[in-house]
Amino acid sequence: MRALLSVSAVLCFACAPSSRPRPSFEACEMVPAEVARPVAAPLHVDGEFFKDAAGRVVLLRGVNLSGDSKLPPFATIQSAEALDPLPGWGLNTLRLLFTWEAFEPTPCGYDEAYLAYYERVVRWAEARGQYVIVDFHQDGFSRFALDGCGEGFPEWAVHSSIPVHAPDNGPRCDGWGVKLTFDSNNLDVWRSFHRDLEGARTRYLAMVARVAARLSSHPNVIGYEVMNEPWGTDDELHDLYEDVGTAIRAQDPDRILFIPAHALGQNPPKVSHTNLVHAPHFYDTSVYLSKAWSGDSVAPPLDRQRDVSRSWNSPMLLGEFGAHEGARDEAAYLEAIYTWLDERFVSGTQWNYTPGWTPTAKDNFDAEDYSIADDTRTLRPGLFTPRPSPQKTAGLPIAFQRTKEGFTYRWKNDPSLGATELFVLEGQTPTEQLGVSCLTFGHTLSCVGNEAGEVSVTVKSPATP
Repeated sequence: MRALLSVSAVLCFACAPSSRPRPSFEACEMVPAEVARPVAAPLHVDGEFFKDAAGRVVLLRGVNLSGDSKLPPFATIQSAEALDPLPGWGLNTLRLLFTWEAFEPTPCGYDEAYLAYYERVVRWAEARGQYVIVDFHQDGFSRFALDGCGEGFPEWAVHSSIPVHAPDNGPRCDGWGVKLTFDSNNLDVWRSFHRDLEGARTRYLAMVARVAARLSSHPNVIGYEVMNEPWGTDDELHDLYEDVGTAIRAQDPDRILFIPAHALGQNPPKVSHTNLVHAPHFYDTSVYLSKAWSGDSVAPPLDRQRDVSRSWNSPMLLGEFGAHEGARDEAAYLEAIYTWLDERFVSGTQWNYTPGWTPTAKDNFDAEDYSIADDTRTLRPGLFTPRPSPQKTAGLPIAFQRTKEGFTYRWKNDPSLGATELFVLEGQTPTEQLGVSCLTFGHTLSCVGNEAGEVSVTVKSPATP
């Protein structure tokens, strides 16, 4: 998770002598990749929209899973029941964290049990109608970097000339985003990685290819985020995104590549691959630093991010946004973001859902407390409220207007594509249908129109006259 929208700092590149040995990759060629039979990708990019195999426009409303999976024991989702609440909350997508350290704790020493665990969660998500974005996640490079406050990469990926630190990830690491910006070794460790000085970059590419070879067989996996919030120059990130995309596409050619911004929020470089999605993150600086929303409009910074997506002729996924529990006006802040997403038909995955959350450990990473649910899987007031949304549209969206009483959705109907499906809250029923006939099945409102052209449905809650 990124802490700040933009901060500048002067960092120096220093390589102090170290007694740590260089990593050895002698065993690498003896480790065969496990390849699965690829299946068709469930979604693809078509201009500024996600579309399914039928050609319907798909809106992703999801959550990151999970905050405590960054640290040992990594495999923290231990029951399918942990995912049971998601459909009833209107969430159809998981941005599912994948931790390199968990999978390759020693060079080429793959922990296949971790990958099997990850696949098991993907299957549980499929059974509950959830799409999955594979998120190759890191924050501050490694638990052994950033003064013990980072996560993601294994210890051996830290260049041997750079001091390592004992992992902490406790309350001392609160505000790690500021530490990330000013840590004297952060630039060094990233420069060494991008230059592949000891082979860690090469091993990263091999790792993502190995993962893609396995996950290509899962019909609910929609794509891969090439790396969460990396650090580097535009040229370094461009080359990294190109190479990671090539490694993934060699194993899984049809799925979407989600392209992140720099850790400090600078716009990402566009790469040559197709079927791309711009996937920025947004954390208002006042909410992060002072845990109080200033009330400033979220639209200007988010509109600038959407402009990048439109310049790519690509959809936008707001891959992370959220608020720390107890932040002043957190509910209004999150409502402003969801309203922006609704009005512009932009997809998003909120940070985060931690089924293992506890009142003492919170999200179990650097004193963060963003989980939308508590240890009983009950939604935490102010951090998330289920909202209706048009999730599959047979045609092209025109406008989605949500109010406290309900919503109205207008779209240009294409009857050849089948039904338009909307998530509705319990008890919400259509009060006006123009050009379509709608039926409710649980939380799904399914609308079919026999004629092409503009149609609409208005839905209200039972208490509304």
